[in-house]
Amino acid sequence: MGTGIRIVGDALSFDDVIILPGLSPVEPWQVDLSAKASRSVGLGIPLVAAPMDTVSEWRMGVALALLGGIAVIHRNMPIEEQVEHVKKVKNHPHVVLHSVAVEPGDECCRVRDQLRQWGLRDVPVVAPGGELRGRVRLTALMGCSCGTPVAKLVEPAVAYDVAAVEDAKRAVIDGKTDAAAITLERRFLGAVTFEEAVAEYRPVVDEEGRLRVAAAVSPFDTRRAEALDGLADVLVSDVAHFHNVNVLSAAARLARNLVSDFVAGNLGTREGVLDTLSRIEKVDGLRMGIAGGNICTTSGVTGVASPTLHAVAEARAALVELGVASSETPIIADGGIRGSGDAAKALAAGAYAVMAGFLLAGTDEAAAPLLRIGGRLYKPYRGMASRGALQRRYAADRYSRVSKKVEEGIEGLVPYRGPVRGVVEGFAEGLRAALGYAGASSIPELWEKARFARINSRIGAYVGTVKTEL
Repeated sequence: MGTGIRIVGDALSFDDVIILPGLSPVEPWQVDLSAKASRSVGLGIPLVAAPMDTVSEWRMGVALALLGGIAVIHRNMPIEEQVEHVKKVKNHPHVVLHSVAVEPGDECCRVRDQLRQWGLRDVPVVAPGGELRGRVRLTALMGCSCGTPVAKLVEPAVAYDVAAVEDAKRAVIDGKTDAAAITLERRFLGAVTFEEAVAEYRPVVDEEGRLRVAAAVSPFDTRRAEALDGLADVLVSDVAHFHNVNVLSAAARLARNLVSDFVAGNLGTREGVLDTLSRIEKVDGLRMGIAGGNICTTSGVTGVASPTLHAVAEARAALVELGVASSETPIIADGGIRGSGDAAKALAAGAYAVMAGFLLAGTDEAAAPLLRIGGRLYKPYRGMASRGALQRRYAADRYSRVSKKVEEGIEGLVPYRGPVRGVVEGFAEGLRAALGYAGASSIPELWEKARFARINSRIGAYVGTVKTEL
């Protein structure tokens, strides 16, 4: 019989520590944010979109890959649908396409008002089935009476095949059109507008030049994994508690035959990482953090948690113990990343990338619909253990609803934040500043140079290195 509470150590969270500034040989603009999502998948920035059904579908996948990150397409959908989302990212041109278009039956006055709202002088005309019919100009609409369909004003479109995106950009810059239609076998995919024509991207691509994308899988759902293997660049285990005998056994059987990289998780302890790496022969990354998410209620419901910062440090300690390079088995910090400050702490503790949901949820590219409430714009956001997510059967096995029958997440609204590009650029600038303060020119250098101070009014500030004290 036990004689008391067994305390095995401190579990520090982001709010418990700060990174101390150091002598810096670099300016923020000189910092290299190159990262890794898995053993063979590099990133331009250390940002991974979480596999949440209000965040990561193909639009987020395209936008993040163009900006240097990667999205994990959620699995709260039929297998075939998830495969299609992955394919849309892989086959997408290296530019953001806008769905600005009207239909032949739309009447003149409405289209005229729509063009003014969009700030365009012309727009593609697309049939309901997706066939490109041409374009209509604002000048032609000025003399058109209300009620007249725009089909009568259609002229040949300024259109380009998906492989000729650079030509489409040039057409917009040269003023031939305000919305160059991009097509695949005459089917309209979207339009390039001036903002995107002049934008600079540093896309993350595979060996064939296609955008990188990841997909969430369950170790128990072999049919889903097989359908996505070799298509998605990374298969990310989407299990709330990976350190489970049945999960480890299923993952070991699944991973040994995979072509895509396999990221194991979620894990929260050194022992969990050691058991995972000893039982599964193919582990290309570690997803660390339990109950650390902004809308996760696992800690309150169960009393169990491993804060993301603590979990990352535990994984780093396990890799050091095994003599495994952090670049060989990258750590992804998952949960509670509210901004670049939290991300910097996670990276300093040993992560090579951070996984975010809340940070991206209010953007245009997030999967949830845009809502107007009381004159303000919002987007729905929910944890994958919330009631709404669990009511869809595809989310059930992540939290073993059959056995638990308890919700471990909440649903809510987040303020609308506009295009994800602005959010990501601000995030990256914050990280560059953080690494600059710490005197690190790269994430691997941050692992070596970062020093933390623990904030505790009772015992004062405790300073230590990332290698031993976290």
